[in-house]
Amino acid sequence: MNIGLIRISGMSQKDNTSLSNQKKMINEYCSIYSIELDEIIEEIYTGTTSDRDGLNHLKSLIENGDVESVVVMKLDRLMRSFSEGVVFIKYLLDNDVKIISVLEKIDTSTTSGRFFMNVLLSLNEMERDTIVERMNTGKIRKFEDHERISGSICYGYNKSKNGLIVDKEESKIIHYIYKRYLELRKRNHSKTKTMRLLRKSLMNKNYKYKGRDFSSSTIHYILSNSFYTGIMKHGDKINKHIYDTIISSRLFNLINN
Repeated sequence: MNIGLIRISGMSQKDNTSLSNQKKMINEYCSIYSIELDEIIEEIYTGTTSDRDGLNHLKSLIENGDVESVVVMKLDRLMRSFSEGVVFIKYLLDNDVKIISVLEKIDTSTTSGRFFMNVLLSLNEMERDTIVERMNTGKIRKFEDHERISGSICYGYNKSKNGLIVDKEESKIIHYIYKRYLELRKRNHSKTKTMRLLRKSLMNKNYKYKGRDFSSSTIHYILSNSFYTGIMKHGDKINKHIYDTIISSRLFNLINN
C-alpha cells in the first residue's frame, strides 16, 4: 500500500498547509509519477507528539507489512520536532518503507533521497551525542564543586533550596543502626545473625525505611554509604561534598574496615 499522510495542528490552520491543499498536492504528485495511492490518513493534531491516532494507524499497517511508501507534502507533517521526526523516519526505513516528500522532492527509493535521509540521521545522532556530552560536562563540574550530581536522594537527607538538608528522624535511625551493629558485632555473632538481630531491634523500635521494615540489603546500603561521612563518588572519582554529615569517619571506618 502507498499511504498519504496529511496533518494540521488545528482547524484554524489555513493557506498552503491546509488539509485540502496537502491532499491536492499529494494526489497530483502520485498522478504524475504513477503512484497508486491506497489511502490518505488525515490528522488534526500537534506534531510535537508521536502518540496520534493517525500515526498509530499507520504504524499498525507498517507492522503488518502492508505499507510500501508514505507520501507527505513536507517532512514536518510527520513530526514538527526534528528529533522525533528523525526517529520516525528511521522507523520507516528500518521497516523498508519508502518516504516521499512532495515539496522537498525527497524519495528514499532514489540514491539522492537515501543520502539525504542518512544525513538527517547523522545530524540527529550528533545532536544527541552533543547533549550527552554537555550533560556529562555539567555533572563533572558540579562534582568538582563538591555538589551532589543527580539521582535519588539517599535516606537521611531531604532536598532543600540550597541542596540537601539532614532529616532529623532518619539521621537518628542511621545513628542507631551504626551503633547497634557495632554492639552486636562485638558479641562475635556471624554476619547473618548480626543482621537478623539488628533487623529485630529496628522492628521493636518501630523504625521504618520509607514506610517499610528494614531489609538486610537496605541496612547494608546504609552501613556502607560513605556519603554520610561527607564523601561522595562519581564513577571512579571520589570527592568531599558540601552537605552536613550524619556519621563520623571514625564510626564508619570501625564498621567498614
